[in-house]
Amino acid sequence: MDEGLKHSASAKEYMPMIPTFVTGIPTGKETGLYLAADLGGTNFRVCSIKLNGDHTHELKQSKFKIPLDLMKNSTADALFSYLAKKVEAFLDEHHKEYSANTNGSLKLGFTFSFPVDQTALNRGKLIRWTKGFDLPDCVNKDVVELLQTHIDLLGVKVDVVALANDTVGTLLSRAYSNNEAKTHANTVLGCIFGTGTNGAYFEKLSNISKLDLTTVPKGATGMVINTEWGSFDNTLKVLPKTKYDDIVDKETANQGYHLFEKRISGMFLGELLRVILIDLFERGFIFTELFESRRGSLPHRLSEPWLLDSEVLSYLQIDDSTDLKMSQLVLENHLRLPTTREERLVIQKITQVVSHRAAYLSSIPIAAIVGRVKDQYKNDDRNFEIGCDGSVVEFYPGFQEKILEAFNLINPLEGTNKKLSLKIAKDGSGVGAALCASVAI
Repeated sequence: MDEGLKHSASAKEYMPMIPTFVTGIPTGKETGLYLAADLGGTNFRVCSIKLNGDHTHELKQSKFKIPLDLMKNSTADALFSYLAKKVEAFLDEHHKEYSANTNGSLKLGFTFSFPVDQTALNRGKLIRWTKGFDLPDCVNKDVVELLQTHIDLLGVKVDVVALANDTVGTLLSRAYSNNEAKTHANTVLGCIFGTGTNGAYFEKLSNISKLDLTTVPKGATGMVINTEWGSFDNTLKVLPKTKYDDIVDKETANQGYHLFEKRISGMFLGELLRVILIDLFERGFIFTELFESRRGSLPHRLSEPWLLDSEVLSYLQIDDSTDLKMSQLVLENHLRLPTTREERLVIQKITQVVSHRAAYLSSIPIAAIVGRVKDQYKNDDRNFEIGCDGSVVEFYPGFQEKILEAFNLINPLEGTNKKLSLKIAKDGSGVGAALCASVAI
């Protein structure tokens, strides 16, 4: 973490630790109407969030499908003109008083889930496209400026004031909804454990030596850092390494990178189980009847990479039906894989080991950050809580409990009376982006 806060250039040896230029954390007392726009893939979402000042909010939203001809073989202007028109359409439907250009302007937070070089809260140049987009003339252009330009061309009174990140949004969203008088806890971290994983926390400015302080508002004492902790320990100095991890890594486009994420996130848990089953099958330890009947060849579906997702594992994890009949149905439906009771017991045990390791590893960055920031709260008797989002942490059976179990083994709060809790914080890309806009000066 310290090395990432020092160096602007990326390297395998440390996490990116990206400054977000968000210099405040919501208190829950914020009020006002804000917009959020979320471009994260093939859909574009526009929301309005009314902050009530009492830790609650009201949300309206519309979703729009991005036409395929705007994702490739098109131009930046064509795409952002489309996005601006959808912002206008949303206002026409939900807030005519603003689309009519009579009530001042609305602030908008823009969640843009593609790699950007962010140099201010409202400045960020696209580094490269992912997720099926390919518009070369947009690379190295400021995406906030592009959206603002096309909104202005329509005469819509909207100011794009913040470029948001969904992980940062998770932190802000939970901090806003956290009524400290009732929870008796400070929100110290936002994290995502879903298809991928990441975390964001509030760091002292004095510790962010790579930051040009002339870009920071006067009076600011800290800034939210987007850790990009999925890339923790790409050199594998401390992370466990098995031959199965190596196989999964070699199947990915970013081989050798994001090795932490490849051990804990939902996208990879099912693939780890699949490659383990293949290995046991090929060595004759499992599916022996199937092995003989197929003369050693794999069942077709078992040979397909990325076919198993974490939802399948969640069923296998907790199956307590007679003879694991539910697991039998799940394996037949998803893999066309006939199994014996003994084989299902083995598969369940492997599933539990894979998820147990993932949850225990997930506690590492949480414990590291809690241990790092705890002294900032030494005169505050409130506990700590973490805002979490993502399908794995929310829905995978026992995942939260295992994270806390491992956290307590590490025990970064030793010597204090504080406790840690995990809280689900929904919609970091929507509510969180609006909150980014609310803290924009």
